[in-house]
Amino acid sequence: MGLKLYRCQICGDPYLGSEPPSFCPFCGAPQRYMVPAENYVDRNTVPNLSKQSRENLEKALDLEVKNAAFYFCASNCAPDPLSQAMFKALARTEAEHASLICKILKVPKPEIKPDEKACLKDPKANFAKAHEKEQKAVIFYGQAAKEATEDRVKEVFSALTEVETYHIALSEARL
Repeated sequence: MGLKLYRCQICGDPYLGSEPPSFCPFCGAPQRYMVPAENYVDRNTVPNLSKQSRENLEKALDLEVKNAAFYFCASNCAPDPLSQAMFKALARTEAEHASLICKILKVPKPEIKPDEKACLKDPKANFAKAHEKEQKAVIFYGQAAKEATEDRVKEVFSALTEVETYHIALSEARL
């Protein structure tokens, strides 16, 4: 089998493979969002965002930046390679979510650095904190999807709800 180029309809990032991945390796969106590159349509230009959608996207951006900073910190202080890798992967996913939201808001992506005050030296405690953060994100994104009047904003918040739900399962497995 030869390599094919796929793109994620949520984050837009490209992926080379013989088949689409089960989850986007960048934003974590499920496989159904992975399309052959020739079928990709960039839908991140959303004219006339409603006030509510803009406020929810701005809140989501803040949430994703803070969560990414937490995960980078948790990765840096994790004592074992598995926890380090998991926290690093989660940090990158949250940073990708922030990048996606910036595209829709048409704002520059903020620099994300580890937040040394946000995490603890104990990986179990960090997984517990991650679990709490992801639960809050799922609730917020679910509500934001319901409040969105724009199809693209609704789609993005729905996809983020799914991805963050998967993150909850990851943290539960480590508690």
